[in-house]
Amino acid sequence: MSVWPSKVSGQKDPAIVLLRELTSEEGRRTKNLFFVEGQELVNRAFDFGASIRNIILSEKFAASELSAELLDKAAAANIPVYAASEGLLAKILEAKPTPECLAVVERRLVPLEQVFSGDDVLAIMVEAGENADNLGMLLRSADAAGVCGVILAADTVDPFCRRAVRGSRGAVFTLPICIQKDSARVIKEAHAHGVQVVASSARAEVEYTHPDLTKPTLIIVGNEHRGITETVRSLSDVVVRIPMLGRINSLNIAVAASILLYEAVRQRRHGR
Repeated sequence: MSVWPSKVSGQKDPAIVLLRELTSEEGRRTKNLFFVEGQELVNRAFDFGASIRNIILSEKFAASELSAELLDKAAAANIPVYAASEGLLAKILEAKPTPECLAVVERRLVPLEQVFSGDDVLAIMVEAGENADNLGMLLRSADAAGVCGVILAADTVDPFCRRAVRGSRGAVFTLPICIQKDSARVIKEAHAHGVQVVASSARAEVEYTHPDLTKPTLIIVGNEHRGITETVRSLSDVVVRIPMLGRINSLNIAVAASILLYEAVRQRRHGR
């Protein structure tokens, strides 16, 4: 049976104060929380076993029949539910359209060693990725390709920021994510576990289909504008390129990652 949400008292209500803190990367890191918005993603937080701290609904959504399913799920899991005016949510989130519902969720991160601990490793590292939308799409592709982990290095944009979460369509709940700033350490750890490192660059001679990706593999894509660093280039086992047949000389990192990951999937399912 669903329960009616508690109405927040205003901007100083603890639920709203927390939500405001989570609009910044520092707040998300300090509290070890983030928020997801929209009915679909809030439902996926439940479906994918996320640890949900609370749910906040707009008053209009709370009063509609559409809220019944979420209220039932929250009641069954003993999760607090709050209702806030659309104006208050708009002021805190500074977003249009104002989300009708959102959930505050615990961040899940894994240590670097865990990413490489399996027998059939296929992982991806993003070095200095700057665009949150691109990262969200990359996470979605990584989930689809069945990777064992995503490593975000060299100050890559926060995967728990609003745009990345939205672009991931819930992949932030399903993927083992590791944040490790030192790219060289990541590669050394991969090698220590017998994992080959395949980096991608427009300035490479080897085509992306050439390496044997049936082996335990870490794929690396670099910054949207500068590509991989010289450190990554020098430490990787092979640097590959994706052929560009038109006049544009680079790909979105989410697209590049998808091509490389699905080449690994193809080789592992059908052979080289």
